Amino acid sequence: MAFGNITKGLAPFFANERFTEELCIFIHVPKTAGSSLSAELARMRRPYRNIHRQYFYGETVTFTRIEDEIAAVIDDGTIAAARSCSGHFTWDMAAPIRTARPDARAFTFLRDPIQRVISDYRYSRTPSHPTYAQTIARFPTIEHYIEAPETQNKMARFLMPNDVVTSDQINAFIGSNYAFVGLLENYALSFNILSRLLGTNLLPSEHKRATEDTEDNHVDVTPDLHAAIAKYNQRDVALYEIARANLATVAGEWSALMAAEPPPAARG
Repeated sequence: MAFGNITKGLAPFFANERFTEELCIFIHVPKTAGSSLSAELARMRRPYRNIHRQYFYGETVTFTRIEDEIAAVIDDGTIAAARSCSGHFTWDMAAPIRTARPDARAFTFLRDPIQRVISDYRYSRTPSHPTYAQTIARFPTIEHYIEAPETQNKMARFLMPNDVVTSDQINAFIGSNYAFVGLLENYALSFNILSRLLGTNLLPSEHKRATEDTEDNHVDVTPDLHAAIAKYNQRDVALYEIARANLATVAGEWSALMAAEPPPAARG
């Protein structure tokens, strides 16, 4: 698994890193367009399994542990038969999946850290989020939200061990442990490169779960807010910039490839 090899060019990257039969694990960081991507993955790579916590509504909202849900799909044989899976689980939580399926390849998508935090905050305050009432009570403003340790560096905490901190460590970890890292802000390029790694040649078609506007989730996006989010999410900023720089090295080559080998949807 070598996302870092993309900097050598798309031709050798596709030749050496394509994975058409292995289990494809999508580690879905919240608010990175992952719901849309999960739907695409289910279409491209069947059998597919979305691994998620179960919610139960009573006087309070309770839910199962994602670790238990992962154990269940391993024990019932689902993972043994799957060609892809996804979920809001971390790299460390996915270790049992990698053990059960040594052929597994992991990928993920990132989003500009400032926009991802704002989107995460706004979504957490809508009725679509099971514990939105508690979130509103606990974090009355976005400033309270971004100052809480559990909201900080969420992309990095999902994708890497906690001791991977410096830019060099981050670059080495994602470069060697992930088959691919895409960006929401460069979604067409990222999705098409991923699809080619999976043995197809497609552009994205799905778009799901845009956050609704409510009276509880308006945010005034100011330069001070940008600076504060960046301050509290330095690992995420470093992670995003590394992935962005890697993809930038092949942007021109990808454009030429699209002209020479356009996906079926793009053909005239």
